[in-house]
Amino acid sequence: MSNLTDTIDQIIHENNLPFDWPEEVLSELGRLETNGRSQRNDLRKTPFITIDGKDAKDFDDAVFCEKNKNGFILQVAIADVAEIVKQESQIDKEAIKRGTSIYFPKKVIPMLPEKISNNLCSLVPKEDRNVLVCNMKFDTEGVISSYEFNEAVINSYKRFTYNEVEYLLSNNDEGIDSSVLNSINSLKKLTKKLLINRTQRYALEINSAEPMINFKNNDEIADIYVPKRLFSHQMIEEAMISANVCAAKYLKKHFGFGIYRVHEEPENLKIQNLKKFFSLKGLSSKSIPSIVELINSFIEHINKKEENKMLNILILQSLKRAAYSTKEIGHFGLQLNEYSHFTSPIRRYPDLITHRLIKNILKKDKKDHDQDEIEHSLETLSSLEKRAEIASRQVTQQLICHRLKEFIGDDFSSMVVGITDFGLFCEIENYFISGLIHVSDLSRDRYIFDKEANILKGRRTGRTFRIGQKIIVKLANVIPEDRKIVLIPK
Repeated sequence: MSNLTDTIDQIIHENNLPFDWPEEVLSELGRLETNGRSQRNDLRKTPFITIDGKDAKDFDDAVFCEKNKNGFILQVAIADVAEIVKQESQIDKEAIKRGTSIYFPKKVIPMLPEKISNNLCSLVPKEDRNVLVCNMKFDTEGVISSYEFNEAVINSYKRFTYNEVEYLLSNNDEGIDSSVLNSINSLKKLTKKLLINRTQRYALEINSAEPMINFKNNDEIADIYVPKRLFSHQMIEEAMISANVCAAKYLKKHFGFGIYRVHEEPENLKIQNLKKFFSLKGLSSKSIPSIVELINSFIEHINKKEENKMLNILILQSLKRAAYSTKEIGHFGLQLNEYSHFTSPIRRYPDLITHRLIKNILKKDKKDHDQDEIEHSLETLSSLEKRAEIASRQVTQQLICHRLKEFIGDDFSSMVVGITDFGLFCEIENYFISGLIHVSDLSRDRYIFDKEANILKGRRTGRTFRIGQKIIVKLANVIPEDRKIVLIPK
């Protein structure tokens, strides 16, 4: 067995993740079929395309964009999972128990069986698929002037990767249909407008990408890297954000509440600590009026120098987690008042709830929905999402530990990213993982933790360790199974 297989098995067991399909689900799966398409808008002639990562197998969103004299029309078509996965069915009960698909290197624990996620619902090219479409009209400045939802059938023209679209943005490919190229170029123009709007509302631009691992053929690690964010990523992100905003507004209009993705403002104490930290870095924040502008000034300061990029982690640590709620709390990071999750029902259960509610409106189904009951479900789904994120991160960290085991005794550059009374957590440069320098290994003094200032200070020498400080460390020991890295200062 490889480190990869052993690691994933361990994390599945550690987090008690459901991964086998119960017999009732498999038997129900055998009887599944898609319903007729007679009542749906026929958009099969519209050249929708999907744009995803090269390893993606479940394509839940397709896009088509056109520019006209009034602005833009953007259609975001999302797999109609709610049509196949009926509420209270065995497949549905298992999906809500999982809450979300969990992504590991080279393996996925899907929320829905592969027959649904990779086949019946996946918007694969050249196949008719049922979708829920958000059709949006934008003015010339990229502001939504109207929108509507409808049930439709599409036939995706082509499956593109982000890299392929990035190439097309600067090189016309004569082998590709002109209507598809026009759609991609229209979306490029619209995205530029949407990015200006994003900047003007002070949405946060933190580099929060998780490290990715490339493997050799035998599942050994070839390299560890943070993926580069391309303009093609932003095209899809902004298209999905627009559709998610419309979904939130639509539900609020009809039900008085929504299935919101919420992100609360950070606590004042965390903001004060960031201010102190950045004032030591020479950044004055006295004249900055709002919290979001303040954090953006910190991000800007960090991004000026490549070696400061690791400091993004400090800002992320100061922010609250995003979650799901029926309450309109708003999304601090995106600086949006109403924002839903509608665009990924194959892999996120809250999106499936959003779809069901939208379809109820379209079908004029006046069924009452208990907001308190939905709120309770969303709290559970937020905790299942957190479990999935932790499990994914643990697998990556454990694999990185296996790689680092080869370098025990070697020296590394590191940065202090956390301070406690028992020592310093230091992130190892280029490995995106932190290890512990125990306070007893900080020699020739007794170090006291000053919680208020968030520093470790030597009682005799006055030597101080603080967050963001660079330290050369020796890798003393690595225990991959515990994801434990022991460092000592040089």
